Amino acid sequence: MAWTPLVVRDGNNAAQSIAATQDTSGFHASVISVDSGKATYRAAANFTPQATGAVTLISIQGSATRTVRIKRIGVGGVATGSGQAIVQLLKTSALGAGGTTVTPTPTPLDSASAAATAVVQHYTTSLKATGTAIGGPLSMANVQLCVTAVPITSPPAQTQLFPEFGAPIGQAIVLRGAAQYLEVQNVAAANLAAGTVLCYFIEWEEDAS
Repeated sequence: MAWTPLVVRDGNNAAQSIAATQDTSGFHASVISVDSGKATYRAAANFTPQATGAVTLISIQGSATRTVRIKRIGVGGVATGSGQAIVQLLKTSALGAGGTTVTPTPTPLDSASAAATAVVQHYTTSLKATGTAIGGPLSMANVQLCVTAVPITSPPAQTQLFPEFGAPIGQAIVLRGAAQYLEVQNVAAANLAAGTVLCYFIEWEEDAS
């Protein structure tokens, strides 16, 4: 099939072009692209969280100059013994106290994009308290921790917290201003399993809307 512009009429009867494929018989099929064209960024890291009483594990702070639209979040991990962590996504208006802060470097998916203005952080060594909530949890999941050096096939090695596994990608989680955060929090009643090491990624867009 070949790519070809297809001229259509909009609601004002003005001619517009859309991308389409054309087979050898001349049949046209419209093309839906998964590439939004917006400046898109990812941050990823692995780290050893504070196992005792840890609450906030990871956060992303909104931007003072751009609107931040969080598209995907995934978390996984290992431990020295079988373990699990009940985690939630919560929007907050301020971060809680404590935590030894680590800030991974975000990377634009298109090298032509400007540097990211949102800030991703994760927390080690000491407890990081929950922030000031904006509403209730957006998502909750049971993150299974693989035993170190023992691969498993089920459950998956990484849990997609947003959008949930199998769910269609709908509206992004939007952070407007530097006083809005999204936190990945551990809400399990027990401490994290011994020897827990977590890995994660966060993908987001930034625009001027």
